[in-house]
Amino acid sequence: MTTLLGAEIAPQRPRFVRERAEPKGHILEPEWAGTRVLVRIGQGEPRFRGYAGAVDGPRELYDAIVADAQCATAVVDGVLVSDWRDESDLEVDDEGNAYTRQYGGRRIFAAFDLLEVDGESLLAVPLLERRRHLEGVLRPSPNVRLTPFVTRGLRSWHDTLLAQGFRRAVLKNWNSTYAPGRTTDDWLVVEKLKTAMP
Repeated sequence: MTTLLGAEIAPQRPRFVRERAEPKGHILEPEWAGTRVLVRIGQGEPRFRGYAGAVDGPRELYDAIVADAQCATAVVDGVLVSDWRDESDLEVDDEGNAYTRQYGGRRIFAAFDLLEVDGESLLAVPLLERRRHLEGVLRPSPNVRLTPFVTRGLRSWHDTLLAQGFRRAVLKNWNSTYAPGRTTDDWLVVEKLKTAMP
């Protein structure tokens, strides 16, 4: 099957802002620390494409993404996270002492957008609809995460993300289309989210 999006397509770039009032018509999601890539499923090389071209990502992780995909071809936007650590559960040893087991970090892919599926471009489709398609195309697993988001209570969730160790959050206009390789005000990486003025 021929894809509508060529191998040279690059991720859309967000604009970085120090603070922003909580806007209407936006979603909020965490900003993952890692390497931003488009994953090209079923389309040959390059498997991972970043802002400046091909990215050398782990073959095992790519295979896990393909195994979790419910399609023949796709272009998925997300982040290769190098040192992800799952939350530890509290455990009790034989003597009744509580402890948390320490696990080593591993590489995961955190997906947050879908640009093409089975030869159909979604670039002109509004963001929330692309997110719905993504949830139908990519199954979450230990190696593949679907980035959570909220449409209400942005301020309180932003504070929750910071408490969980995310340094910044991303505000995205839920009606925005996708602009490959361009910087857009429709996606804003914010450090501080102020309460909206009436």
